[in-house]
Amino acid sequence: MISSFADSPLGGCSAVASRYHCRNENTARGVTKMTLAQNVFQIGIVVPDIHAGMAFFKDRLGVPEFLFIEKPELQDEAYLGKPAPLHLHLAFGWCGDTQVELIQPIAGVSTYSKFLDHNPKGGMHHYGIEVPNYAQGVKDMEAGGFALVQSGRHNETRFAYFDTTGVIGTLTEVVYLQPEEKAFMQTLKSKK
Repeated sequence: MISSFADSPLGGCSAVASRYHCRNENTARGVTKMTLAQNVFQIGIVVPDIHAGMAFFKDRLGVPEFLFIEKPELQDEAYLGKPAPLHLHLAFGWCGDTQVELIQPIAGVSTYSKFLDHNPKGGMHHYGIEVPNYAQGVKDMEAGGFALVQSGRHNETRFAYFDTTGVIGTLTEVVYLQPEEKAFMQTLKSKK
């Protein structure tokens, strides 16, 4: 029986946390390991109308600019372990230091389309964690007991969604950004 959070698989220095940062007795000695939480950079919102979503963030919240991508070419898309080609629109902007990703599913079965089926007005679909090693990030999430529900890539940028809905009500995305895409996203951030 687990008596406290520190004794739980998610407390203390779990297998996931030990690869990132974890505050433990080493912190007192000046040693800090990294946690996945320190690499959270994004919230993902599924919307029925991406242009209305961009307008809300620009006009109401002051997001200066969005990168709109109409039907990006994704590769190796999978949903629940099976090939699942996706057609969607994406938009990326920055609210302070947090990237906002807007997603409008167009065709294909995915976590995005299922989310919109259950939430016709849209809403928060996931939060994103950037990892330096995609394979290790996936392994760490699976070791934490979270099921991989959707994955894919865009060139060398790779993403995987894990079912954390039973714990926090939303999915967790692990993403490796290829250096060129990461640098480009940072130029958008600097325009804030």
